[in-house]
Amino acid sequence: MKRRDFFKKTAAISSALYLPHLLNTTQSTTGGLVVKVEGESPYEITKRAVKELGGMEQFISKQDIVMVKPNIAWNRTIEQAATTNPEVVKAVIEMALNAGAKKVIVMDNTCHQAEDTYRRSGIAEVAKKAGAEVRFADENRLVVHDFKGQNVQKWLTFKDFLEVDKFINVPILKHHGSSGLTIGMKNLYGILGGRRGKLHRNMGMSIADLGKGFKTDLTIIDAYRVLKRNGPIGGRISDVELKKTVIASTNIFEADVVAVHVFGTNPEQYDFIQAAVEKKMGQIDISKINLKSVKT
Repeated sequence: MKRRDFFKKTAAISSALYLPHLLNTTQSTTGGLVVKVEGESPYEITKRAVKELGGMEQFISKQDIVMVKPNIAWNRTIEQAATTNPEVVKAVIEMALNAGAKKVIVMDNTCHQAEDTYRRSGIAEVAKKAGAEVRFADENRLVVHDFKGQNVQKWLTFKDFLEVDKFINVPILKHHGSSGLTIGMKNLYGILGGRRGKLHRNMGMSIADLGKGFKTDLTIIDAYRVLKRNGPIGGRISDVELKKTVIASTNIFEADVVAVHVFGTNPEQYDFIQAAVEKKMGQIDISKINLKSVKT
């Protein structure tokens, strides 16, 4: 039974808010391959990264409904590097549709006004042109999902992210004033409703709980332009460095570890990385990660 079919049956049977994730509710702890591609075009290096993983057909089945979750939280331009590069999003949508997806949805629960962030980031326009449905977060569609975490247990979550067949996480790598960095696991804050500020207490464990307790089928990290300071909102072009890199993996944690190295710091200094190590989500030592680096 597909995840979306399970959701419909559960909703018909019960009026309760709790909705379990049909698929494995914990993130895979097997290593798998992490691909890091450097090149001039964010669109092309995204396609190359997925190709090196075996192609999008390895992850998407015919008639799948696919959720693509970028970071669209802030009212910032592409050059300010606070939101996912729209060319990366475009490549992901096109690959998913070409692999046979019935529908691709692009959505985030934003911090600034959604209509503004979707437009100014360039993501709404690119996504629509690529054939995706662009959807805003609707608080009437919140249900409780059990993350089974230490700090995050049952939490209000937009059912849009739960009723799809495949979930592709497309964060941007950038500085974050509270967690140090925001990458793949932290990007999952955008599937949540409710008072997300509460999760800033013991934030490292909260981020690891989300990464462990919600199944991400594929993580594709935009590290083309990297906000090095004053994140997560940014605003100054002088805070941005060109890394011209995309990272892709089925293991959200090990993708984050590789991204930390691209940022230029040590994974061991971040609480959310250490918390994920406690949860045995993968290797913190990059020499032990199955990493393939490509320059185009």
